[in-house]
Amino acid sequence: MKTINLEPQDVYEVLCQTLPKQNDFAFSDYKEELQELIDFNITSKILLLDLIVKHRDDVLNIDKEPLDDFHVKHYKSEYGRGYVEDRITNNFWFAYPALLRIILELEFGESYIDYSNKRDII
Repeated sequence: MKTINLEPQDVYEVLCQTLPKQNDFAFSDYKEELQELIDFNITSKILLLDLIVKHRDDVLNIDKEPLDDFHVKHYKSEYGRGYVEDRITNNFWFAYPALLRIILELEFGESYIDYSNKRDII
């Protein structure tokens, strides 16, 4: 049995410590994200911190990539023009939960993609 020394609030704390404040805009209780981390043997703040720091530059580069026209139109219709223009101006798109999941995909590749497809029933 694995020892788990990670709580939902720990996940949020580590994300706040390691990722830009501008990406802290979506509500999450981090329970689902915590379970995903545990399922991939990330069971402590230190392991989570190491994982995020390892992939931080890559995930932030992904975050600032421009979106294609389809997604820009979709986000404008869903969230409003101001929301999209702010993100275009400031070069960011993803909130902490999405950045964490991108990091998990960068680290675990196909095994995380399969996991997330099952989670999302794809």
